[in-house]
Amino acid sequence: MSAAPRRRRSNEPASDPWTARARPMFLYVMYVMFGAALPIGLLSALSPEIGARISQGMTAYLAAIPDELYAVFATGYLGYTAARQWGKVKGVER
Repeated sequence: MSAAPRRRRSNEPASDPWTARARPMFLYVMYVMFGAALPIGLLSALSPEIGARISQGMTAYLAAIPDELYAVFATGYLGYTAARQWGKVKGVER
């Protein structure tokens, strides 16, 4: 009788190098976005014209992203979430 395979804890390093890079990279991107929001907010308070131009630029940038790209991201995110939940239900993951 063989022993059950050892389950990897979420705080252990990932064996897949892409996964090991993607998890912290997502947090770095979020930190930059939140960190940039403060000075941009202060700049908008001091100079409403510049704040309005920054806001228009960001709106134009986000509007230029095709809807299909949002759909791909949402599908991937929901698929990943469903796969994780399925793995937990089956007992493969914690």
